[in-house]
Amino acid sequence: MSDKASQNKNEFTENGKSVVSKVPHLNGDYLPSTVRKAVDMLGGIDEVISAGDEVMIKPNFNTPAEIPLATNLEFLGAVIELLQRAGAKVKVGELSGRYSWPTEEVISDLGVMPVLQRYGVEFINFQYDQWVEMELDTKYWDSISVPKSIYEADKRVYLANIRCHSTARFTASLKLSVGWIDPQDREKLHEDDNTHEYKIPDLHLGWRPDLVMIDGRRSTVTPSGRGDYVYPNVIMASGDMVAIDAEAVKLLKEFPEDNELDVPLEEMGQFNRAIELGLGSMDYKLKEAPANTSTDQ
Repeated sequence: MSDKASQNKNEFTENGKSVVSKVPHLNGDYLPSTVRKAVDMLGGIDEVISAGDEVMIKPNFNTPAEIPLATNLEFLGAVIELLQRAGAKVKVGELSGRYSWPTEEVISDLGVMPVLQRYGVEFINFQYDQWVEMELDTKYWDSISVPKSIYEADKRVYLANIRCHSTARFTASLKLSVGWIDPQDREKLHEDDNTHEYKIPDLHLGWRPDLVMIDGRRSTVTPSGRGDYVYPNVIMASGDMVAIDAEAVKLLKEFPEDNELDVPLEEMGQFNRAIELGLGSMDYKLKEAPANTSTDQ
């Protein structure tokens, strides 16, 4: 596989442009309704999910912490409900961060399994999955090893948070890929901080997510991605990782802080490299919903 994306099509487009939906979510709003509205604004879940599809959800359970460091379980449940109502056979897979291993302890600390058991959803610990070598032959990678379960899934749904990151500038949907490469590849990813953000997009050359959702209700904008909270209070959806991550970073920029976001988006390594690879576009159509402010809506 060369430096060019050859993957499934983004189904959520209008007039040749990727669509990003952004729905306000205020305290007291019903999260499943917000999630459904965000996807409906793209064209509806039926555009990408058919009855019987085996769907792998890739959340962010990198560390046993709360949003935005890990996927919120209420958000996960709302997306599972949406997919199951479309007839999907849902699985959730993850391999936690190298400083938080083992994954089973992270999953236990977060309380993930009771939620999955409620919906009858299997959890795949990628560490114990069968690993498939995927040749990349790019400027940064000769190959990577990926779990068979996500490699062979019919469809893939990414659940991302948004926050700053110490070496990648930001973390959103593009950076979710770190959670499916094996430990040896992770060491290579982190061996040079100067190339970290550029290496991430290559990891998506095997496939493109069918749906990306970002829980942007709460975030942080300190350089380390930890610290005081800020509250964008939105849920976003798209079929384009570049477009939705670009909109997410624009949100973070609304909260001034001394971090690594003080450059144009097109100069950020994740975007620069992802566009070079044909993984998405920053020329997208944004659809924004009004906030629910009365019982008439």
